[in-house]
Amino acid sequence: MSLNRVCFNCGSSSFVSDRSLGGKIVCSKCGSFSFTNKSSSFLKSKKFIFLAIAIAIFIILFR
Repeated sequence: MSLNRVCFNCGSSSFVSDRSLGGKIVCSKCGSFSFTNKSSSFLKSKKFIFLAIAIAIFIILFR
């Protein structure tokens, strides 16, 4: 299915169409039908950089 979606419960990116639910897309590992878009690695690295800067400022201020 779509490569940029992951299951909200288990994190799997493997989905199937469940015929008993009228073709609704469900996770093939846990059976959940709630999924979210993957966050890009740029956003993760951006959060890491802000966290590192915040820790550095905290250390400098409270030294």
